[in-house]
Amino acid sequence: MAGLILAEFFVFKQDKPLDVNKNDNYTQEGDSLDTEQMENKLVTDDFSLNLPTGWIKTDAIKGVTAMAINSKENITDPAAKAINFKTYIAVSEDILNGKSLKEYMQIVKDGLRETISNVIFSNENEVVINERPAYAMEANLTQQNVNFKVLMVAVHGEGDDVWVISFNTIAGNWADYENIFSNIANSFTLKK
Repeated sequence: MAGLILAEFFVFKQDKPLDVNKNDNYTQEGDSLDTEQMENKLVTDDFSLNLPTGWIKTDAIKGVTAMAINSKENITDPAAKAINFKTYIAVSEDILNGKSLKEYMQIVKDGLRETISNVIFSNENEVVINERPAYAMEANLTQQNVNFKVLMVAVHGEGDDVWVISFNTIAGNWADYENIFSNIANSFTLKK
């Protein structure tokens, strides 16, 4: 199930204009992408995380708990513009079924390889997010003629639950987002 959940939102196509007035427990201040300005929060009943200025919560797709998108991003890649892509994060909850985080992420990788034949995984590491064990990995893939770079971080919750944060951007913008994604991931806090 994990791979299918993640595969659903690798390429999130924004079909309609963003509703910047729909904030749902989210405050927006300014319009900078400065990594030091992580004052905005994405808050749900289960978790919270910090977002850079200009990011807004958007409707989550099936299988995803919450999503946020960089509403101020100016995409120049013609193929990405054609699908109205914006850099985004998606958070979903799943169950480990007694597996370790590394084993869980291997299942995710296997599922994605079945769905996206050109996906390449790299930089896999065990990490700690707010005193919780976590596992992070990067992926490169091409869909709809767009080269994407993705960071996935699986954070162990309480008991057997796991929270997967997927950070998605076009490969050409990775250098601009790498530290931002890291800051967002490190701010992830479960309320349980």
